[in-house]
Amino acid sequence: MGFLSKLMKNPLVQMALPAALSFAAGPVFGALGAKPLFANMSPLMANALKQTALGYGTAALSGSRRPGRAAMVAGLTSIPFSYLSAANAASQFNQDYGGMRGMERFDVTPAKNTFSYQEPNPAMDFFPGGQTMTTTPAVQGFRSVPGNVPTVTPMDILTGKTRSVTLPSTLQAMDPAVDAGGIYSNVDGQTFYGNIVPGETVNLDANIFNKPEIIDGVPTGRFKTDFLPTAVSQAAGLYAGRDTPEEEFEAAKRRRRKELAFLYGVDESLIGGEMDNPFYQGAFMNTGGIASLDMDKGGDVSGPGGPKDDMIDAKLSDGEFVMTAKAVENFGNGSRMEGAKRMYKMMNKLDPESEKMGER
Repeated sequence: MGFLSKLMKNPLVQMALPAALSFAAGPVFGALGAKPLFANMSPLMANALKQTALGYGTAALSGSRRPGRAAMVAGLTSIPFSYLSAANAASQFNQDYGGMRGMERFDVTPAKNTFSYQEPNPAMDFFPGGQTMTTTPAVQGFRSVPGNVPTVTPMDILTGKTRSVTLPSTLQAMDPAVDAGGIYSNVDGQTFYGNIVPGETVNLDANIFNKPEIIDGVPTGRFKTDFLPTAVSQAAGLYAGRDTPEEEFEAAKRRRRKELAFLYGVDESLIGGEMDNPFYQGAFMNTGGIASLDMDKGGDVSGPGGPKDDMIDAKLSDGEFVMTAKAVENFGNGSRMEGAKRMYKMMNKLDPESEKMGER
């Protein structure tokens, strides 16, 4: 996970990641779109949730401190693209089918039965005479169906109000020499050979992951991946989830502190500033740095570690003598502070130029 986290923090990877997600998002979310989780949602909500999920995962993988914010911004950024997709779908549908009227077949002249009667002819015993019926077939025609295809708005598609439209039946011309099933019919007083074709169902969606393929202005019925919406949404999410300048500065300090700790061979907690050598700091390092002591004038030692840990580097002069912590404590009858006071007093008496305890 460490390698992956470092990889995701690489600026080049972060720049390429939205494009890579765009390649994968089309087929993946195209398949998921049919699942109940997204199928019953409006296209607006489904697109936003898909981009939100992508945004959260991308931010989490890149080590962002705010994957939630990145996810929210990615989802919100997808809304304009969802509207544009819905607007394009509505415009194309209205252009192709808006106001379209259906056709139906009806009898222009109904079928008619004609009856006639002839008297029997005695000379022709094979023709006894009687009543006969002659049927005149109906003359059929086509007429428009009342009502027409409604105009669809982008919001109808975006909110899921209109998910599909079933077109009315249409009139299809046929070639009597080739096609079977057609009929000779009357259309506006002229004989016509054709038939009624049931209307198809046109699905309407605001898909921001795929877009219809159009060649020479004519839709081919195929779809191709639309990279721009996902790339922009994920880039916006990554930008929103980035560290603040203060956080970047603190992260840089932590990295530099690790480097300096490795350089000096000490614990990170003992590193002060960039230009501070931990071996030349003052005796009282209550902030956690190494107490590197200049013992030219003697004095009490206070710093990290215990009485026998030897964690403090001290600068000593030739001829100086260092007492153990236990000796100091025993000299003060169990009190380290009292022992230090007494040793200061003894040192100042023996060496008047030595450091006074008050100077500490």
